Amino acid sequence: MEAIRIDDRISYIPATENPLSADVGIIEGDNAVWFFDVGSNDAVAQFIEQYDTGVNAQSEPKKKYAVISHFHTDHTANLAKIRFDKIFLGKYTLKYLKIIQNSSELQAEYGSDTPTIQTNADFSFEDVCQIVTEPIEIDDGIKLRIAEIPSSHTKGAVYLQAEKYTFLGDATFYGYKREKKFYNVQLLQQEIAALKEIDSAFFLLSHRRHFTKQKKAVVTLLEQIYNVRKPNATEIEIF
Repeated sequence: MEAIRIDDRISYIPATENPLSADVGIIEGDNAVWFFDVGSNDAVAQFIEQYDTGVNAQSEPKKKYAVISHFHTDHTANLAKIRFDKIFLGKYTLKYLKIIQNSSELQAEYGSDTPTIQTNADFSFEDVCQIVTEPIEIDDGIKLRIAEIPSSHTKGAVYLQAEKYTFLGDATFYGYKREKKFYNVQLLQQEIAALKEIDSAFFLLSHRRHFTKQKKAVVTLLEQIYNVRKPNATEIEIF
């Protein structure tokens, strides 16, 4: 398995359909290697676990960090198989993963894809998690921003901006309810406003044929969807 290079610091592992596994972003910082989402594919888990992070300016091994976009198992299942020094995620994602671990019903539903979290031996899962409630700004040789974003697809979505590239995961996707595909009108309006504020030229969207999209094209498409809303409607159904 090889990562696809976007620039000298950013690359990604493409999504797969069988098993369903999300795109995984990789950002080479000066002191850490940052992974956006971890997928569910065993080959991806092995790739990340064996990834050579290199060393920092002090000749010490770089840290290995993960930023999790949301709780769906195609983005999180490999947390059960990979050791990270720190994991950034939304409060709802952490809550959901903890619920799964303590629920025999959910474990039966999700089977082997259920995350059973392991981390470095000296730490519990909670010890290495940093909950994203306010935007987090980090300069690791490349300026990074981790923040929540409104989304019809999932509660507690988180994005990772690496200067002109922003990893969005599934944040721009529609939601599902009783086999219906829809956007929540209020959340879509909020999401469009939030996307416009992100100072990036490109948005990276998981599960798409072309992973890297121009920001303007993504915003324009969402605006077109928003503009077909019906008066007083709370949802926009997608057919």
